[in-house]
Formats: sequence, C-alpha cells, structure tokens
Amino acid sequence: MKVVIAGGGTGGHLYPGVAIAREVLREGGNEVLFVGTEQGIEARVLPKEGLPLRFITVGKLKGMKLLSAIKTVLTLPWSMYQSLRLLKEYQPDVVIGVGGYSSGPMGMAAFSLGVPLIIVEPNSYAGFANRKLGKLADKIVLCFPGTNRMGFFPLHKTVSMGPLVRKEIERGDRNTALRDFGLRPEGYLVFVMGGSGGAHAINVAMKEAARYLHDIPGIQILHQTGEKDAAEVGAGYHDAGITATVVPYIHDMAAAYAAADLVVSRSGATTVAELAVSGKRAVLIPFPFAADNHQEYNARALAALGAAEVLVQKDLHPESLSRLIKKYAAQGRSASAVARMENKAAEEIVKVCKDYVQKN
Repeated sequence: MKVVIAGGGTGGHLYPGVAIAREVLREGGNEVLFVGTEQGIEARVLPKEGLPLRFITVGKLKGMKLLSAIKTVLTLPWSMYQSLRLLKEYQPDVVIGVGGYSSGPMGMAAFSLGVPLIIVEPNSYAGFANRKLGKLADKIVLCFPGTNRMGFFPLHKTVSMGPLVRKEIERGDRNTALRDFGLRPEGYLVFVMGGSGGAHAINVAMKEAARYLHDIPGIQILHQTGEKDAAEVGAGYHDAGITATVVPYIHDMAAAYAAADLVVSRSGATTVAELAVSGKRAVLIPFPFAADNHQEYNARALAALGAAEVLVQKDLHPESLSRLIKKYAAQGRSASAVARMENKAAEEIVKVCKDYVQKN
C-alpha cells in the first residue's frame, strides 16, 4: 500500500501525520511519502524522523494580509500542477490530508484524479483547509469529541477515533527521565513548554512566577523555551533559587511527560492529544492568535474532561500562574495523573486506508 500524507506547517498538523506514517510502515511492503512546503516544520522534522518528503509551492490564505492572500491565490494553479504531477508520478493508493498549507492543493489533486482522499482533523475546531476539502473527501476522521458541532462536515462521511499521537508518547519511566534531565526523583516536577518553538509570553510569566514558588516542597522545573529565551529563563530560575533544567528543544517528549507532575503549555492539537494519552494534568494557555482561535477550543475540550485548567493569555500573570501551580502541587503527586485516553486512532486510520485499497 502506497500512502501520501499531505500537510504540515506546524507541529499540530505534522505530528498526527507522523503517527499515521509509523503505523503504515509497521507492515512490510507499505510506503509513505509526505508532501509539504519548504517553510513548514516538516522540512526540519521529517529528515530527522527518516521519513521521505517532497515539496510543493503553496502559501497561507487564512488570516493573511490582502497582498499575501492574493499572492497565494495566484500561485494556486502552480501548486495544483505540482500536486497533480507528483500524484501521477508516485501513484498512491490513498491520500491523507492532515491540514496545513499543502493539504489543500494535494487534496484537490487527489479528488480530480480519483484517488481516495481521507481527511484527518486533529483540532477540536476544524481548520480552513480541512473544512474546504470535507466536501471532496471520501472519509473524515475527527480526533476530538464535538469537532463537527458547527456542521462543517457531512455526517455520513465522518468518524470519531480519539487522540492521534505517536505510540512512543505512552512510554517512559519517571525516574529514568528525571535522571536524564538532570533532576531529582523526589519532589514536584512542572514541565513547561510553548510548542516546538517555545512561547515568549509563557517563558516570561514562568521566569517571574518562580519567585512565588519557594514554598512548594521539592519544586523543580523542566522548561522547553525555544532558542531565543533559553539563557534568560535559565538565569531567572537560578536567581530565584529554583532547581530547573532549561533547554531550547526537547526531542524525547515521552520522557518529558513521564517526568512531569504538572504540564504548563500552549494547547495545540498535538500537545492536547499527547496530554490526553499520557494522562497528565495541565494548565493550558491557548495562543490567542491561532487561526479560528482553535487552541482555546482544544484547551476547553480537555478541560471539559477534567484533565486541564484554562488560563487565557490576557489573564496570564506571574501571580495567576504561580497560584495555579501551587493549587495542583498542594494536591500532591498522587493527584497529578488523570485517566488516559486510548491511543488507537492511527491503527484505525490505517484500516480505513486498507478498505479503500481493497475496494479499488
């Protein structure tokens, strides 16, 4: 079976595709090809993952200024030509769109060539590309309960499969992880991140909140800051006398979740899905400028399950953040875990792919 996975741009779109690819490749003889853009996160991540990638030229439409949007529209015929040529060359059995820049033209090309098109929506509020492709898709996979409450997708095409994350997220030993990060096995560990590139607002708030956290017994911080803020945040924890490991990027997210008693984070689709599968409590601070405010929808979907508390960015202050951290730390490590959600979506999506291959 040959599968093309189209999409990316951000980790929230890319990593669900990686989870699907790993499941496809578990069976010998299957092939996967990613299609993305040179500007997206896929250009950096997929070579390290050892997954093949081809590029097409396509820009953003949603939320762009007029001139940028016009430029994207003018390049769409070229994007379509590239997509059609690529599909004719590769001849996949199925195309899977996971949202993001390249998903649009690749999805339209698949439809025009009669290649089965499966749309995977990882967010609780469907993205622009997926909303438009929903009418053309053969099957639409939803990863959050209530994603179709706005009626974006035809009901007869949709199926809900739960969180879609890489299997390795479920693995990890707490003591080993803490030791690898240079932290102690005892005490209370807060894992802070703002997505793959960090989040400046969270970084600053945590650095300032550190001075209010002294009375938490054994408090430790593991903080993924992104490149720009690492030195400043590390110095802030040091000055506050808080034990912390501060790094620009964490490759082993399974270890980070295993170590954590509480997660403070943005609420992109991948992060929220990983939290649901790893069963960790979280304080979620949605990125307020995300397309369609989808990060707040994601965060509130997890909060509705009792696994998170939402702190919107306008209310993000050192005092408000430290107050929430103290609240959860006071409950102790025994209260840090919540019920884990099953991580079977990738397996089910592969079964759907196989069904279309058999039909054809």
